[in-house]
Amino acid sequence: MKLGYGLAPAHHGEILQGAFRAADGGTRQGLVSVPCGIFWSEASFLPDPSGEVTADPPGKWKARRAAEISLVRLGVKNEGAFLGGASLGGRLVIRSQTPERLGLGSSTSDVAAAVRAVADAFGGRFSPDETAAIAVEAELASDPVFFGERFVHFAQREGRVIGDLPYPVPGFEIIGFDAHPSGGGVDTLNLKRPSYTSSELDEFEYLLGRLRRGLRVRDIQIVGEVTTESAKLNQRRLRLRGFDFLVEMAPRIGAVGLQIAHSGSVAGFLFPPGGTGNPKVWTRLEALWEELGVAGFWRFRVGGQKRPMGRLGGTLRRNSSARLVPLRRQSAALSMI
Repeated sequence: MKLGYGLAPAHHGEILQGAFRAADGGTRQGLVSVPCGIFWSEASFLPDPSGEVTADPPGKWKARRAAEISLVRLGVKNEGAFLGGASLGGRLVIRSQTPERLGLGSSTSDVAAAVRAVADAFGGRFSPDETAAIAVEAELASDPVFFGERFVHFAQREGRVIGDLPYPVPGFEIIGFDAHPSGGGVDTLNLKRPSYTSSELDEFEYLLGRLRRGLRVRDIQIVGEVTTESAKLNQRRLRLRGFDFLVEMAPRIGAVGLQIAHSGSVAGFLFPPGGTGNPKVWTRLEALWEELGVAGFWRFRVGGQKRPMGRLGGTLRRNSSARLVPLRRQSAALSMI
């Protein structure tokens, strides 16, 4: 046993989220998340013979539960499992750089980091599929932050990959922001499980097919169209403040689409590679201050690489392909720092 360490990224909402027809005639909730390396959680875990897991901060109960499940799956903790005569527990410390309640997957990032830290403490590791199963058991629904830069069609309430999507992901850039900075975010635990009409199921299937094609032929315009349409469908269930304004603004600043967190207040404009480097883009974002009170943005890149961001076991590198670009309101314009 040793001090274990784990690092896990968050995400930036979804390219697509909805429900999809299953082979048994039913439906499955599913999503395709946007990998995002500028937000992350890190965890350390020090095993001890107490038989209990404690978490710091104490409110990280989902991560604590994931650590307990991980110990059981490693075979070192259950009702009758002892190692050296004592049932194992340990101290879990979580340090997160991911804002909560915005739809960035902060709790799943905490959970994934905790699972990796526990495995690392015993010289092991869990596969992405195993980590996903632990995450769903710990928090009922999870995000697919376990798969590096791969885009996967993921059943968030089952912890299963419904299907892989074409890889490598074509490169694009996102300028992200909190569309409701004074709103306090969204309490996802109190969100009702959505239901969908037959026509909406048809739309989701169509969008999934379009996304597959866009990724296969590396057409960012198609990806942008899919994410915008998915965001529009989501407005029937969780309205994003200023949504219509954001949709209208996207083409005016050269974006190929609008991307949102379907259970949060985060939004992002999708650009082709190099598209966020135009100074006029940042000047035009001044309108978001006037309309929605948005004064801070971040910029990061997705895809465009031939390998994932990292592997399990704490080897994920911070900011491997992403760059945080905070902005401040100055006299008459927003300028990059």
